[in-house]
Amino acid sequence: MDRRSYRPHRFSARALLHATLPTAMLLCTAFLLSGCLEMFTEELPPEPQPIENDEGTFTLHTSYRAIRSCAGGGGVFIVSMRPGPGFAGIVRLTLESDSGLHAQLDRYLLDEDDSVAEIRIAPMSLGSGDSLRILLTARHNGSLQRLPLAVNMIEWEHPSPGAEIRHRQHFIDWLAEAHPELDINGNDFFGRWMTYPQHLIVEHWTFLSREWEMRICFHVMIPPDDWSKMLLRRRGCPEALFAVHRDTYGNVTEIPVDEYPRFYGY
Repeated sequence: MDRRSYRPHRFSARALLHATLPTAMLLCTAFLLSGCLEMFTEELPPEPQPIENDEGTFTLHTSYRAIRSCAGGGGVFIVSMRPGPGFAGIVRLTLESDSGLHAQLDRYLLDEDDSVAEIRIAPMSLGSGDSLRILLTARHNGSLQRLPLAVNMIEWEHPSPGAEIRHRQHFIDWLAEAHPELDINGNDFFGRWMTYPQHLIVEHWTFLSREWEMRICFHVMIPPDDWSKMLLRRRGCPEALFAVHRDTYGNVTEIPVDEYPRFYGY
């Protein structure tokens, strides 16, 4: 090339800007995107850890699959896990139910030491005659078990506190004297509902505290026929601890658990 004919190519500022802008924007976008991705990744939940200790088999059990309730009432299902051969690890529970039942599990993990879970319901305003469903699912060691449950809604107005509080106090006073080791206080109970709505001659009530489920029933009559009974179960246990009978004179005697009156299978 003739050096005399060579002229250096001159870039104007505008041309230089147009030439370098796409590359600069690409680099800037990549930088910002990498920063955004890094921030987003930090906010993601950690990856679930593999379950390495789940072994063997299990079965899911409940004493009853259906209860009766009413708007403003309540109820409780007791579910127990029984380990099979070679069982190890944890059974994981999930719960599905009609939203109007306000169903809640008291625990979502079961093992050999803590093998009982409870489902408590607190229906508010649901139509009578409805049979509402609950589905409990248990997973362990690659297997899955489902336990369908039902709540039969009864047309009944749940009453305000009345005579059942007085009868409950009779048993709490007796427990304080006969079984002080249980340390049961009337102020501990936060749940209260009719066990069997529509039952009138003999009323049935359930009371719940963090540690105890207490059922009482009493004959709505005048002395000497105004007897009452109590069934006590420690929460976390599938079976009742004991049952007692109280006569019109205040005498309390222990009775077999299966002599406490129950209806509809629960």
